[in-house]
Amino acid sequence: MKLEATSIWFGILVLFGGLGLFLFGMYLMSEGLQLAAGDRLRRMLESLTRNRFRGVLVGTGVTALIQSSSATTVMLVGLVNAGLMKFSQSVAVIFGANIGTTITGQIVAFNVKTLSFPCIGLGFVLYLLARRKVWRYTGQVLLGFGILFLGIELMKGGLAPLSQSGTFENWLIRYGSNWFLGLLLGIVITSLVQSSSATTGMVIAMGAAGVLSANGANPLRIAIPIILGCNIGTCITAFIASLGASMPAKRVAIAHYLFNVSGTLLFLPFLAWLPKLTLRISEFFGAGPENIARQIAMFHTFFNLTMTVLWLPFVNQFIRLVKFIKRGEEPMVERDPLFLDPRIFHNPALALEMARKEITRMGRITLDMLRTSVGYLKKMDRGGKKQLMEMESIVDGLAHSITEYLSKLSQEPLSGEQSDRLVGYMHAVNDIERIGDHAENIMYLALNKSEDGLAFTETAKQELEDISSTVLDMYEGIIDAFEKESSDEARHYQSFEHLVDEMASRFRRNHLARLNRGECDGSAGVVFLDTLSNLERVGDLANNVGHVTTGALEKL
Repeated sequence: MKLEATSIWFGILVLFGGLGLFLFGMYLMSEGLQLAAGDRLRRMLESLTRNRFRGVLVGTGVTALIQSSSATTVMLVGLVNAGLMKFSQSVAVIFGANIGTTITGQIVAFNVKTLSFPCIGLGFVLYLLARRKVWRYTGQVLLGFGILFLGIELMKGGLAPLSQSGTFENWLIRYGSNWFLGLLLGIVITSLVQSSSATTGMVIAMGAAGVLSANGANPLRIAIPIILGCNIGTCITAFIASLGASMPAKRVAIAHYLFNVSGTLLFLPFLAWLPKLTLRISEFFGAGPENIARQIAMFHTFFNLTMTVLWLPFVNQFIRLVKFIKRGEEPMVERDPLFLDPRIFHNPALALEMARKEITRMGRITLDMLRTSVGYLKKMDRGGKKQLMEMESIVDGLAHSITEYLSKLSQEPLSGEQSDRLVGYMHAVNDIERIGDHAENIMYLALNKSEDGLAFTETAKQELEDISSTVLDMYEGIIDAFEKESSDEARHYQSFEHLVDEMASRFRRNHLARLNRGECDGSAGVVFLDTLSNLERVGDLANNVGHVTTGALEKL
């Protein structure tokens, strides 16, 4: 008895460790997806889940492979939180995930535990050694997936002594005939184990061993409430993953709860007839009355199939109900181009005008990024880091789309002036994208300053305020000039470049003088100098964008 109690307490400690790994893996995965996925994966996911029936098949297939509706729903939370999938697209996948988790024949061949170690190994190698950003971020995603899966397995293993406890089996038999206690038992155990498949497998094993038939009890009367409860309990994983996530991501977790809770409420009034119905369904598929394990498994599948069939025609109403439960405004992030239309290539002048509007939009996003990152030098906002990386992802996607659009437009018959304008626009897209990179660099410098507890002198703060204000005014003015096609305005703000260069040079000399006098910290000085270099480079790139207005447009 003492040994059993010791095993249970050790299991609880393992559970906490697994929970920590799970949350850390979720963080890595979500951040990596946001940085690595890009428009191509997002569009692929959109095409796979745009149709509700296809979404159900995707959810069923993915969950059948990894045998965990919790893991599938966590992936959805990560994708929605990263802006790679809309909440409305995730709903049908959730329906399918609940079906996929009942395909127990895949457990041995596709065990989550067997996926975790290759993901961790390959992910770490890519994250550590890859030079290209896309491969490094892909490695981060794989590493996050692996750690997440390993955390789930540790949480399951931590509660293994509970499932092997003779005392636990006695409680199950004693109180399982009470539908409310059976439902509660299924919720609690699955919430702890983090897997409805594990709880269902345990109940099936006990049914096959005859444990549920003790004292002549009807095993299905004990098993069905527990199975209903485990469908609710498995939702806790996605709920944990959604903590601190965006509004749409939180709605994914609520949708998972709503699907299973509504099913339980629908089935509970028919508990007296469900054992007979389950027996008949099992017999139809060749499982006799003595095959309790098959009957329990069949009920689990029947429950999720029935709820999917009932909810699927009303998926729009389901989405509205979730939004009613979790009210609030969703942040509207327009990732796709708003003005590019290949159908107007026959009119190159109009097509170039649309490209100019999209480039202007891209420029204003990077201007916001620059303002935000400079503001972090005064006060770091950890929550804003993810938002700024999302904006960087949008800028990269727009740059790719605009460049591709202009490349296709260049194949059309263009006048000499139009060709010059198109080439200028391509250069502008490249320069604006690089300004977004520098804004991200400044954000990371601000993060290092905050994490290391570094502080600038009052003089250094004022110098950064002066040069950043000048750079922001210059860049905003050049974007405005680009939008209005005003050569005079562009020239005016291009003249700021010499002022920015002079300020950067003077402030570097001032910093060295302060350093020699011992007035500032060396580590803080590195951040200061790197920030100056990034701002100076933004001034150079903004000046390049100005040349597109003062040069190419003057020839029209």
